[in-house]
Amino acid sequence: MHASPEKLRWLASRLEAIATQAEKSGNAHDHLMTEDWGGHELTNELIGSPESRELINHLIIYGHRTE
Repeated sequence: MHASPEKLRWLASRLEAIATQAEKSGNAHDHLMTEDWGGHELTNELIGSPESRELINHLIIYGHRTE
């Protein structure tokens, strides 16, 4: 994963929101997608070294309350 400090702070706020919702309801999730998939959270640009590049169009982050 490659991200600027600004984008990392944005991701941290999204993760915090998922954690808060999971604590309240028992589970929560969020979808991050490229523009090709109807989102704006992920880029269509391949970043990194050629042997490690892979385009992820859709990422779902789940949070679950554990007892």
